[in-house]
Parts: sequence; structure tokens; C-alpha cells
Amino acid sequence: MDSKALIEAAIHEVGDGNMYAEKASTSLREVVDGIQAIADSAKKIKEISIEQADSMEQVEVTAERIAEVVQNNSAAAQETSATSEELTAQATTLSGMVSVFKLRQ
Repeated sequence: MDSKALIEAAIHEVGDGNMYAEKASTSLREVVDGIQAIADSAKKIKEISIEQADSMEQVEVTAERIAEVVQNNSAAAQETSATSEELTAQATTLSGMVSVFKLRQ
């Protein structure tokens, strides 16, 4: 082979090498962009998970407060019932005491 043919073959191979390098560079950029998108998604998932954990904690606290209110209401209802029974007994006693008195007409 003569020098001219060798130089032309080398130039052609360098051109092919440049083309492959550009394709590789483009592919690497796409990979990096994909990795960045995955990292962004993972960050969003983490943030949402933290928000959900906070919300669950608030739900738990609210449920505990509701349970306390229910217990307090139950205790108040029992006290009201006991007071009502006591008042009924006192009213019966008072009615019996008053019944001995006769009013003139």
C-alpha cells in the first residue's frame, strides 16, 4: 500500500472513531439524565414518605385524643346516670313525706 492510501484509511478510521465517540458521549449523557431522573424520583418518594409518616403520627395523636374524649364522655354519662337514680330516689322519698300532709279545700 502506498502512503496516500494509508493516510486515507487512517483518516477514515479516525472519522469512524469520532463518530463512535460522539455516539458513546450521547449514550452516556442519556444514562446520566436517566440516573438524575431516578435520583429525583427517589428524592420525591423520600419526601412523600416523610410527609406520610408525619400524617400517620398526627392521625395516631388524634385517635388517642378521641379515645380520651370517649372515655370522659362515658364517665360523665355514668355519673349522670348515678345522679339521676339518686334524684329519683330522693323524689320518691320526698313524695312519700309530702303525701302525709293534707291540704284543706
